[in-house]
Amino acid sequence: MSKRVGYFDIAKGIGIILVVIAHIEYMPLDLREYIVTFHMPAFFVISGMLMNLTREAERPVKTLLVRKLKSIMLPYLVFSVIFPVIDMIRYAFDGKDIMMTFCQDMIAGITMTGVSVLWFLPALFFSELMVLAIVKNLKRPVLLILSVLLPAAIWFLALVIRPMALPMWRTVYCFIFVILGYVLFPLIRKISSYPLYLLPVSAVMFVVLYFTGKANGVVDLHFILLGKKPLYYLNAMTGSLALILLSIFIEAFIHAKVAGILEFFGRHSLFIMITHINFMILYLAERLAFAVSGATPRGKELVFNVVATLCTLLIETLCILIWEKINKCGIIFYGSRRKN
Repeated sequence: MSKRVGYFDIAKGIGIILVVIAHIEYMPLDLREYIVTFHMPAFFVISGMLMNLTREAERPVKTLLVRKLKSIMLPYLVFSVIFPVIDMIRYAFDGKDIMMTFCQDMIAGITMTGVSVLWFLPALFFSELMVLAIVKNLKRPVLLILSVLLPAAIWFLALVIRPMALPMWRTVYCFIFVILGYVLFPLIRKISSYPLYLLPVSAVMFVVLYFTGKANGVVDLHFILLGKKPLYYLNAMTGSLALILLSIFIEAFIHAKVAGILEFFGRHSLFIMITHINFMILYLAERLAFAVSGATPRGKELVFNVVATLCTLLIETLCILIWEKINKCGIIFYGSRRKN
C-alpha cells in the first residue's frame, strides 16, 4: 500500500476547512446551516469508501482492530485526558467551577460522549467495527443476520444505559453513512475515470442541496439533531458525494499546488479537527481577525471571516510542521489508509 488516493485527501481537506468555517463565531448563519448538512457525514462516508478501497474485509480481524485502536481510539484517550486539563486552566481565569468542569469532562470521556470535537472518534471507531462485522460475514448467513441486527440492538440498549445513550445513538446514525460509503465506492471508482464531467454534476448537487437543506432546517450530527431523518440522510449523502466528485475534478484539473494544499489539510484533518478549538487556535485567529477587520473601513464582517479562516489554517499548518519535525506524529496520530 504505497500510494494515497489524492481525491479522498482533497475531500477531507475541503471538509476540515468547512469544519473550521462552521466554528467561526460570526460566520453567516445561512452558510453555517448549509455546511453542517454534510461536512461531518462526509468524513464517515469517505471512511466507508476507504474501508472498501483497502479491502478491509479480507484482512485479519486482530490486525484491523489493533490498527483502528491506534489510529482512532489512542488519540481519543490521550486528548480525553488533555482536554479536561486545558478546560480547568481556561475556566480558572473565568472564575468558573474548575472541579465541576473537570468532572463533567472526565465523565464525557469515560462514557464515550466525548469532550468537544472528540465525539467524532468513538462514533467512527464503533461504526467502522459494525460495518466490518457485516462485510466479513456476507457468506455466513447466521452471522450476517446477527451483524445486521447489531445496530438495532445498540439502539435499544441505549434506552437502558442512559449515560451512554448519546454516543450509542451517534454510532448507529454514523454507521449508516459508513456502510453507504462502503457500498457506493465501486460507483465512485468507475466515474472517477471521467473527471471533466464531475464539476457540473457536483455543482448541480450543491445547488440542489441548498434548497433541500433549507427544507430540513438546522441539523447537528454531534447532538443528533437531524430534523426529518430521511431528508437529513438524503441531504448529507448529496453533499458528501458532491464533495467527492468535486475533489476528483480538482485532482485532475486544478493546479498541483492548490490540490497539494488541500491534500495536506486532508492528510492532517484529524490533527486539525482535534486542535483548532480546544487548543485555542481558532480563538487566537479570531482575535487577529478582529484587529484586521477593525482597521478595515468596509466589509468588516467579510474581512473578519476570511482572515479568521486563513489565520486558523496558517497556525494549524505551522503546528503540523512543528509536530512532524519533532517526530511525534507516529505516537498519537498513527497510520493512514492508502491504495494498493
